[in-house]
Amino acid sequence: MDKITFEEITSILVKNGRPDLIAECKDHIKIDPDYKPPSFVKKDKYEMDEGSAEEESDYEVEEDDEGFCSLK
Repeated sequence: MDKITFEEITSILVKNGRPDLIAECKDHIKIDPDYKPPSFVKKDKYEMDEGSAEEESDYEVEEDDEGFCSLK
């Protein structure tokens, strides 16, 4: 874990009065001094015409004698 994130977590625990959890964090969480968070995060963008569950209703389904469904 990077130092900035660790400090943010401990500051939240201090605000909430949880010295027990702060001690646990210090004992069990290792800080990696070489960690650098990614500078660019790719976000997925969805298109309005990409498809939806509404289009699934266009499929025809056939049910056999035993109750199993299959596409026509």
